[in-house]
Amino acid sequence: MRIHPKFTVLILLFLASPFATAGGPLIVGGPAVGSRPAFGKDGEPFIWNPAKMPIQYRVDPGPMVVTPSGTTVIDHNAGVQRVQNMFAVWQGVSTATLSYSNAGPLLPAGSYTGGDLKTAQQFNDVMGSCKAGKQNPVIFDADGRLLVSLGLPPEVIGFNSGCALDTVNGYLLSSAIVMNGQFQDGINSPGSTRINLELTANAFDEAITHEIGHFSGLDHSQINFDLLFQFTSSCDVDELAGLPLMFPFALCQARKDAGLPVLSPDDTAWISSLYPNANTVNNYGTISGRIFFPDGVTPVQGANVIARLVDDSGTAEDESRRVAVSAVSGYLFTGNPGQSVTASMPQSFENNTNGNPDGSRNPALIGYYQIAVPPGTYTVEVESVFFEFVGGSGVGPLNPPIVMPGSPEFWNTDESAFDFPLQRSTITVHAGDKVTDTDIILNTPFQRFDRNEDGGELFVTPMLFPELFVEDSRA
Repeated sequence: MRIHPKFTVLILLFLASPFATAGGPLIVGGPAVGSRPAFGKDGEPFIWNPAKMPIQYRVDPGPMVVTPSGTTVIDHNAGVQRVQNMFAVWQGVSTATLSYSNAGPLLPAGSYTGGDLKTAQQFNDVMGSCKAGKQNPVIFDADGRLLVSLGLPPEVIGFNSGCALDTVNGYLLSSAIVMNGQFQDGINSPGSTRINLELTANAFDEAITHEIGHFSGLDHSQINFDLLFQFTSSCDVDELAGLPLMFPFALCQARKDAGLPVLSPDDTAWISSLYPNANTVNNYGTISGRIFFPDGVTPVQGANVIARLVDDSGTAEDESRRVAVSAVSGYLFTGNPGQSVTASMPQSFENNTNGNPDGSRNPALIGYYQIAVPPGTYTVEVESVFFEFVGGSGVGPLNPPIVMPGSPEFWNTDESAFDFPLQRSTITVHAGDKVTDTDIILNTPFQRFDRNEDGGELFVTPMLFPELFVEDSRA
């Protein structure tokens, strides 16, 4: 997550994963290719093993926040309570089987023998134990100096880094979270020699809760992205209600400060899809289909599909902006099926013969999407993923994303390449329903990819935003 640069102060935070796939699961399994073994379960998201809940994390024994002079602002006990409250946001989703447990202080590892973790070497050693699957560390960088020692700028709020995977059974095994206490020390001096920025408690907690979403196996989602262009830090509450916590940028006031729950309908729908329980089928139905090029035959990967609740004219709220769930077409398919052309070129530095290990190679999944929605009446629309959502801010399997001229376009019962793109039909979904074949045929032709592409093609020069990429160490 990063705070969008419409603000005077730029606060940047990324999760960069080589396996980021879609609005939905962060990592999807792929088949064996050549001599390379299968990567998890083909076409199925990596999740924490539901049979081994709760997920146990361990917390840095030091204080959460101290001032540059060393005065404690938030002590260890208060910090642990903040962390537990953040995890509780996801655990509190009644339609998901997901739980977490504080297993105690960080385990010793190499140069780290206990106590407040402060040095880069201690950090590296603890992260080594995370990569070995021994612990899920939650690290307090109480004054921001640890992140600086790691070569990161003081604008980083924190980050999540996945550590280890069970690539046979398709499970997440370990992951780490680091948070920068400097954002909670009560000092706001963006123009000083050593930049010190401040967030409200709710804004800080929501940024870290976003990282816990990644920790839990969720990728970014794109809904109500018109907020990117409103250039105000106080967003319309209807728009904010539907804006996913897992949106790539932090755009608005804290959701709690606007009287909203921390998680949007998109967040709760996706975490429930990854970790369903007995309540899920009684609270959700699904809409699925495929996105096609104008020929009505060739599937489109990388289009953002949104199901929006039809607005109730009898209420003051705009339900169509508040209740929306998204998926990216082809989110279960690999973003890079591989090719051998560049790999065989003389002095080539690229070896792309087998493509990425993640994502299915089943061609039926290339344009496929599935969206879980609460009962209600919905419209379905398709749009481009915003072209600046790349790298650690990515949405969908393609990096960079495709740009579709003429989007958005709505589904209607007379779907064809020659219909009116804004003509929309509605779909009523009851709990447990599976509404299939909600296919959209795009009206506007645009340059497409073929099997020799190794990712998205950039059609528009990206805006030059300052960026910080924090590498995710999943392997």
